Amino acid sequence: MQSHKVLLEEVEEEDFRLIAIYCNIEAYRMAYLINEFLGLQLKRERKDVDFNHKSLEAFYAHFSFKDFANHRSYHLVANKFKGEPKKVLSSGSLFEEEEVRPLQVNLIPEYKKVDFFLKIEEELNGKDLNKLVHAIGQIPQVLTVYKIDTDFLKSKQNLIFE
Repeated sequence: MQSHKVLLEEVEEEDFRLIAIYCNIEAYRMAYLINEFLGLQLKRERKDVDFNHKSLEAFYAHFSFKDFANHRSYHLVANKFKGEPKKVLSSGSLFEEEEVRPLQVNLIPEYKKVDFFLKIEEELNGKDLNKLVHAIGQIPQVLTVYKIDTDFLKSKQNLIFE
């Protein structure tokens, strides 16, 4: 009997740039302001990014825009979700119901304080990326904005939206 050796091709990682945004506004408002200041047309996706954490199922607001002229896709996604943890109901308990506090979970746990991420798919040179960061920084409601080096990002898989 012959043995066959199967080689797996290298998995090509998706090329994208990532911008972290700190602000204290709702997701729809952030998308609107980015559209105004950057000239994009971000629209809310029909389905939010859902992620199953150990204690709860989280839904992160997701807005996207495909720029066919420049062959790029933009994704604005919330990093924070606050919800009630899953609880197991037991019968015959001495106490009626325990107080459940909302729990906050993050899409990218390495950046717990970041409110939103703007993911830019496809090639974008450093100069254009710096222009984007500067333009987002001009939005009055934005407290801080900076680029993230995706080579050192541990939870890249959480940023795959399709």
